[in-house]
Amino acid sequence: MSTGWRFGMARCVLSTAVVAAVAPPLAGGDRRSSLTPRDAEAVERARRGAAVRLEKAECRMVFSDFQDLRGRPIDKKIEEWALDAADYLRTLPFRDGSGEPLCQRGKVMLVTSPNLPRIVVCPGFARLQRDRPEFAESLVIHELLHTLGLGENPPTSAEITARVEARCR
Repeated sequence: MSTGWRFGMARCVLSTAVVAAVAPPLAGGDRRSSLTPRDAEAVERARRGAAVRLEKAECRMVFSDFQDLRGRPIDKKIEEWALDAADYLRTLPFRDGSGEPLCQRGKVMLVTSPNLPRIVVCPGFARLQRDRPEFAESLVIHELLHTLGLGENPPTSAEITARVEARCR
């Protein structure tokens, strides 16, 4: 077994443990937690595309562009966990948000809260991902930043997405 393989496996186990340790449990029996097959496929396409973007150094610079709620650069949290951004993204759970008030307004496609390592998928995301896949990937990275502690207002949601789009072309 090569050292590289063991290190990679250790990072995978560590990342899973980190997410499991900080992720709040979903309510037992919450049928809304599971994505529909259509939404799950759209999420996986967007996640894969976002992960490819995050492999590029220019895109990863977006993590140093923003600070968490305590004023620390977002990239420091990933460094502390010994993860790269694409690996962290692969560990994040996505859940159905059809019952979420923010989703029901119809203007939001994905939702999370600062430091909450999960992303809620609103109705309409699958269509957005089909029609504008690059934008859907940018929204996934936008929400990823929130899971790492980025607040909003300031910066505005539009400012966050614009920065992601500029860095992660």
